[in-house]
Amino acid sequence: MEFRKIGIVGFKDKSTELSRALRTIEIWGNVHKNVSFFALEALKGLVKAPIKVVKESGLHKCDLLLAIGGDGTVLSAAHIALGHDIPVLGVNAGRVGFLAETRVEDLANTLDDLLNGNFSTRERMMIDAVVMKGKRKILEQTVLNEIHIRAHAPERMVSVGVEYNGTALTEYWADSLLVSTPTGSTAYNLAAGGPIIHPATSAVVLTPVAPSSLSMRPLVLSLSPKTLKISSSAEHAVDLVFDGRISTVMKPGQCVVLTESASVTTFIRMRHTGFVGALKEKLGWTGKPRQA
Repeated sequence: MEFRKIGIVGFKDKSTELSRALRTIEIWGNVHKNVSFFALEALKGLVKAPIKVVKESGLHKCDLLLAIGGDGTVLSAAHIALGHDIPVLGVNAGRVGFLAETRVEDLANTLDDLLNGNFSTRERMMIDAVVMKGKRKILEQTVLNEIHIRAHAPERMVSVGVEYNGTALTEYWADSLLVSTPTGSTAYNLAAGGPIIHPATSAVVLTPVAPSSLSMRPLVLSLSPKTLKISSSAEHAVDLVFDGRISTVMKPGQCVVLTESASVTTFIRMRHTGFVGALKEKLGWTGKPRQA
């Protein structure tokens, strides 16, 4: 795997570290003329030569996407890469940056490692979500993190029924419901009290947010080759939020069917990083109280 065309995804109003990263790329790129850099047009006015500004479609021709920011930026890069087999490398210019493999201050060395082949790749599962009315498809989305099901009217709770592979599973009555991938398990799911799932696991976790019943706890389910079907149990619309970036209203009489996607997101993994290391470094995972 060679990286001769590298795309850059970032949002200039998100992080002061972004400018620092772009300067590093400019200096590195002026030395390594055999590598071209292309920045998403949202960064226009912030980048200089040799970085070129392109539309999102221009990034589809790249060999790699650098996502400079937080985990939200990595998700945006993953959706740009979807269907184009482009790996993603997260550069942490945010707070936690759990999906990032390198830091801004290490970016020059990381680019050297990429050029020298000192990296590996890891594939992360995704979910295909199809909103249906009867047998008619209303909307299709592919997500890397989670589907968030919340009340369309903010004063209401969510009441949804869940079928697992054609069999009624349960009915959730809660502020909202999360269906998360292993990648998404360290995001909103974790904040809502859900479990952390190893990224190599082919499973999803259903996590009710502030459920009305004490018996409602997060549930981990295989999604291969199973399906989940979720529909409103009341005559009220609910909002479906896909990866925190795209939302739609699911009306009464409609449902959303979730399956494991044939598409995956490929992440670049540097030699010095790993899932266990990220737990300790970025989430402060200790397993026991620290000694005074």
